[in-house]
Amino acid sequence: MLKPMHLQFIALTTGLALLSVTTGQVNADTISVADSRGHAIEIQSPVKQVAIFPLPIPEAMIAIDGGTNRLMAINPRAQSALMKGVIGQLFPEIANIRTDLVAPNFIPNVEEILKAAPDVVIQWQAKGDERVAPMENAGIKVATVSTESRETRRGYVSMLGKILGKEDRAKVFLDWEDKTVADIASVLTAAAKPKPRIVFIDSMNGNEFVVFGREEAYFSASGLSNAATEAGFSEGSVKVGAEALLQWNPDIVFVNYYNDAVKPADIFEHPVLAGLESVKKGRVYKTPAVDPATAAGGELAYLWFAEIGYPDLFNVDIRAAFVDGFKLLYGKELSAAQIDQLLQMNWNGKSSGYQESFNATN
Repeated sequence: MLKPMHLQFIALTTGLALLSVTTGQVNADTISVADSRGHAIEIQSPVKQVAIFPLPIPEAMIAIDGGTNRLMAINPRAQSALMKGVIGQLFPEIANIRTDLVAPNFIPNVEEILKAAPDVVIQWQAKGDERVAPMENAGIKVATVSTESRETRRGYVSMLGKILGKEDRAKVFLDWEDKTVADIASVLTAAAKPKPRIVFIDSMNGNEFVVFGREEAYFSASGLSNAATEAGFSEGSVKVGAEALLQWNPDIVFVNYYNDAVKPADIFEHPVLAGLESVKKGRVYKTPAVDPATAAGGELAYLWFAEIGYPDLFNVDIRAAFVDGFKLLYGKELSAAQIDQLLQMNWNGKSSGYQESFNATN
């Protein structure tokens, strides 16, 4: 049981509450930060304007910095997703953040970036020739990020903390992640049960599916095994047919929260996937609307994945964990309706055990 984890988490947030008001340096100074490539980036501190082009990273910056004041530009896809969700309700000013400095496919608008003059641009490391080199060739300071492993995800949280002058604040989230991973591992180690095999669907078109190919850190942290990785894939996203999913026959199917176009009902009603044991047993779930690929909030997703994977081992009060987590992350109180929205209660209505585990009336 993980009830004690929730109680310890409350103590952690209470003891570190004052860190949410940490301020940056008063006098300008030059700092050096190491990005995901290992490159040292020299930046004038305190920074005044940061542009973030990868989709999930703005939430981490908002949490570390305590707001959006220094977040001057984001990806248009990130803005759309945030404004449709709870984060946009908590920070409606996200609607006014610039989105013209980068295309939805992460290609930078160098001319507009030069005019906007951010102190630093945060960009994906992958496809650097297209996404990074044009900016660096123009003299723009770029710090890259990667989400390929737990270490690189923790790395960008640390990097943002240093850029923003909020290193203590970033460490709170890293410590929270360490503790969550350790608590889950202790339960799983004691139980010594086989890992549930999962498929994580990012998008679908008829009988064609894009699934996560590699063993994501949040799968491992929650005691899950990716059937696509077992099949030999190692890429972030891979395209497979419905017949491959039938062959893998996962115990659980997850549908990515970031894609509003795919719902659990689409999997339940799919004429081919009806043969999956996970579909027959109702074990298809839309993931919660929090980014699992960050050490600043992903901990909530770890708990959710563990509860879905091992309902007989974990008895986490997920709703209370989300309330406490959002207080720590954003200093905001969640309503019951917002918790329902984060947990995808409407879309997961027919998923096995979901209403019983996560409904507010329980």
